[in-house]
Amino acid sequence: MRALQVLGYGPDDHITVRDVAQPQPRTGEVRVRVHACGISYVDLLLARGAYQVRPTPPFIPGSEYAGVVDAIGPDTETGLVPGDLVCGTRQGAWAEYVCVPAARVHALPPGTDMALASVALASAYTALYALRTRGGLQAGDTLLVLGAAGAVGHAAVQIGRQLGARVLALASTDAKRAAVRAAGADAVIDSGGDWKDAVKREAGTRGVDLVFDPVGGAATDTAFRTLGWGGRHLMIGFAGGEIGALKTNLSIVKGAALVGVDVRQFGEREPERAEALSRECVAWFADGRIRPVLRRAWPVERFAQAAEDAQDRSGIGRVVITF
Repeated sequence: MRALQVLGYGPDDHITVRDVAQPQPRTGEVRVRVHACGISYVDLLLARGAYQVRPTPPFIPGSEYAGVVDAIGPDTETGLVPGDLVCGTRQGAWAEYVCVPAARVHALPPGTDMALASVALASAYTALYALRTRGGLQAGDTLLVLGAAGAVGHAAVQIGRQLGARVLALASTDAKRAAVRAAGADAVIDSGGDWKDAVKREAGTRGVDLVFDPVGGAATDTAFRTLGWGGRHLMIGFAGGEIGALKTNLSIVKGAALVGVDVRQFGEREPERAEALSRECVAWFADGRIRPVLRRAWPVERFAQAAEDAQDRSGIGRVVITF
């Protein structure tokens, strides 16, 4: 089968399409014939050795996929049958076939767009875990989403609305702000200027209840200052490329909390809760309650171009590779 492999840490030319042995499903697993895979910021960090986890090369990177059930492992109890459309997350997803524990494969309705389905779960799962589980978001809360046109920010806007929040969103260009409005944000603010006062005006005297921050850098301190009494600041990641410095006296003045969000450890430490959350996100996607934006699909042989597209922050929506 074809797969993308990391042969050594370094620039993109170390991620190569190769022919490797097709995996065989074991007891408790199903094999999926992959149609499409997402390319995420974390996927590329890991493939280049810049993530907190560093697999030993050679290895197959990738974490998001959608495809068709191809085979069922021996003595595996599952409601799935060959031919079912499915999606899921799994390290090593950038391959023509993947074997996955049956409980972690999620059925999709007939006719589902496989490219969209391949990027439907991971960002929504991160956003839902952050907002509801870690942030305790309640109906009527005011939510501020940084980087709202990015994959996880876009998901947070949609899920925040589903949970009944009033959503304020930051985005840097007219096109991105239009995409965020289409996702359901109640107010969209230009992140290119001095946006703190604009957020405070939109939030009113109560202030922001919850900040969703996948950006980091200087934006973290600014966003924390928009919180009202008892607010929570969710730290998702550092897509801006820098780890921000927060003046900790602000947490006392505002009675506010900085809350870390690590979905990887959540999945490892609480797998049953994590799988229930994944199933909920897939159901929301199947029902049309949440929907990612697809920018472009590239064949796997054009991975270098796909990775370049995925890193282009001027674009809107997810980039996928197809087999």
